[in-house]
Amino acid sequence: MSIGAFSKDKAHAILSNICELNAKKWKPIVTTYRGQLLSLISTTLYIMLHLQPANLLIQKTLFEALDANAKGTPLTLDRIISDFDYTTFHVSNTPDNKSILLLSVRTKAWQSILQGGDLLTFLQGKYANTQGVSVANAVEPGFDYTLQIDIGSLNEEAIKRCSILKTLVLSFPFHQAFEEFHQLNNQPIPEGSVVESQNVHVIKYRDDENIFVKAASDRVTVIFETIFQDETDKILGKVFLQEFVDARKRNRGIQSAPQVLFSHEPPLEIQSVAQNQNTQGKHDSRRFITFVLFPRHFQTEELQFTSVSQLTLFRNYFHYHIKCSKAYMHSRMRYRVDTFVKVLNRAKVDEEDDNEDSNRRTITGRKMVY
Repeated sequence: MSIGAFSKDKAHAILSNICELNAKKWKPIVTTYRGQLLSLISTTLYIMLHLQPANLLIQKTLFEALDANAKGTPLTLDRIISDFDYTTFHVSNTPDNKSILLLSVRTKAWQSILQGGDLLTFLQGKYANTQGVSVANAVEPGFDYTLQIDIGSLNEEAIKRCSILKTLVLSFPFHQAFEEFHQLNNQPIPEGSVVESQNVHVIKYRDDENIFVKAASDRVTVIFETIFQDETDKILGKVFLQEFVDARKRNRGIQSAPQVLFSHEPPLEIQSVAQNQNTQGKHDSRRFITFVLFPRHFQTEELQFTSVSQLTLFRNYFHYHIKCSKAYMHSRMRYRVDTFVKVLNRAKVDEEDDNEDSNRRTITGRKMVY
């Protein structure tokens, strides 16, 4: 999934929307520095962030432990590793054996996912055939799930598998929806009609923000609920999301990508569920982003993992580009102001030079009068 190249029209659209939002504050700046702003917005919109589903710090830690163990000097580890969406990992040694590590995870989404099905069995199946990795007998206090790692039998593939633990946890509701899709698709259905599942899988992965996943006989719908911090975020977010739609239309190479929709109100698929969510007075800042997955997006296990891993990172990808655009605009504006201040300082007349004429005297000491 990628955002296509932003055209100059998009940069003009951002400037127009900003002026309409707060004319007194922004219009004089936009009018004065319009050329520079168009250039910097266009440059910013080309910036891409490609997040990986694996946690690179976990990989680095486990590779360090593997190398140290191979040299006969096992590391003593007690590391806290943070990840997106209120997720924390803890890598530590067992008290009696330095060659045995514990990898624990705590994530805000755990409870809502656990309520939706047998998550523990799902994770156990994912790590059943992973060399050197097994499910710990007891969960580490303060965490949701713990893996036990034997460094002596660990390999590179197992390390990569451990680093996607968070992605596997978040993928469980998606796999449930894929199974429901296959069940509905195999049922006898009148031609031209669509049967929707009665289940809406809710992933409560952030404060006031959720992911909704719902299956139907011809598709799987994934809906993100997101909260914008201010009006400028809403404008930039709308421009970014519109580019998802426009890029899909004009580029044949990505026309098979999932359809993307943007709305202010909860879509029909989740209206009954979304209305029950506690938004704490943030209704005006709520927006809903819908991805429609068709069978071609999850036909194989590899496609399922690719689609799910990119979707679970979408929120971070989306808000990063909003913040990056704002930061770049502000830094360029500050740089331009500093440049003009320097020009004004050079144009100042020194006080001594200004008073030089009034202090002129003749050779006899008399003051000259003009």
